Amino acid sequence: MPVAKQPPKVLTQTEMNQLAAKILKAEIMGDQETADKLKSQLEDAKEAQANQPAPSSPNTSHVEEEELLLTRLDRSGMVRPLTGHHHPEPKRGRRRKEKVKTHNESGERERYFADDDQHSLKSLVERERMSTAEDANMMFARLAGRSIEKTDDDHQVDDVFMSRANKRTSASKYHEIDRSKAINEHKKLSEAMEKCKFCFEQVQKHLIIAIGIKTYLCLPSHKSLTDGHCLIVPMQHVSSGTLLDEDVWMEIQIFRKGLTKMFEDLEEDVVFMETAVNLKWLPHMVIECIPIPREVGDMAPIYFKKAIMDAGPEWSQNKKLVDLSQKDVRKSVPKGFPYFSVDFGLQGGFAHVIEDEKSFPRYFGREIVGGMIDAEPELWRKPHNENFDDQRSKVLKFAEWWKPFDWTQRLQQGEGQEVSHQ
Repeated sequence: MPVAKQPPKVLTQTEMNQLAAKILKAEIMGDQETADKLKSQLEDAKEAQANQPAPSSPNTSHVEEEELLLTRLDRSGMVRPLTGHHHPEPKRGRRRKEKVKTHNESGERERYFADDDQHSLKSLVERERMSTAEDANMMFARLAGRSIEKTDDDHQVDDVFMSRANKRTSASKYHEIDRSKAINEHKKLSEAMEKCKFCFEQVQKHLIIAIGIKTYLCLPSHKSLTDGHCLIVPMQHVSSGTLLDEDVWMEIQIFRKGLTKMFEDLEEDVVFMETAVNLKWLPHMVIECIPIPREVGDMAPIYFKKAIMDAGPEWSQNKKLVDLSQKDVRKSVPKGFPYFSVDFGLQGGFAHVIEDEKSFPRYFGREIVGGMIDAEPELWRKPHNENFDDQRSKVLKFAEWWKPFDWTQRLQQGEGQEVSHQ
């Protein structure tokens, strides 16, 4: 009796993109049998998606509400869940805020602010961590703008602020402010991820060389500065290396070791660069790997040190040149700070805290490398995109170099065995 064929599974767009990436990896590795099986799965998934019944009219369909965990970014760039829940108080018309007693009958101070009895030391520390300099400036401007009390030699502006601070303020009001900020941050992150070209779901799959667990190795879509110019990119949308989880950072170091060894066999040195600027717009971090001739690579630390010392204003609040020979950038630059970092092979390098982001060029590192190898300015300032044939040829060339050092082959072999058993 023939066994009934199971209907093909309907895959999401993300799952179909991942399947296409596996097909490309199998073709690059020369495993045509696995590639044909995966292509068959992809065709079945596309056919199932095309035969899927169309959704009903939005007027008659039931719209499911999606629940989201609202989060806030603290001053160090860490994501924290929005804690606490307060129901909004019913409106009872306009009335004066009640003033809270700050001293007892004997004249001793019991409290400074109206909500001193409602918060523990832990909650106060959390609030301080979540607040930013912009929040403090807004509060100062609000208090100063609303202050209509007269001041004299005995009653200064600070006394006016203190008298206004002891007035009772609803806890739900603070929660609504935090909630609106969390919603705005969620919208900003969603917009950034929709436009991001480095998120794994949206990157051009034919440019991918190797796929790890948390990161991937790919080539740039534009014309490369040198042969072998590549990018190490985390799959998760993270703005800078100082905000990465430990396991993601360790996987990046594994890629660095393999690439350094690969270019050593090609008798070349390599520099790894990261430019973390405009963090408020939530960009996707990228580590650029640029090979350079060995005779030029010996002078690379001197070139970068001189360029970093000349960058930015003459007088700066932070140390201009941060040495990374003893500890990496995650332990040298505070979280949330914009910076530029460079490492030379497996050795350390330098970092620079960017104080004036508007005047600091995003191509700072590429410009230095371009000057070292006498490259045309169009290659490092604003490189042009390449057509598909040129991109494919450089991918195949790089894949041949990378094949002996590809530590992700073990992951692919495990996936291939799973496909063969299906």
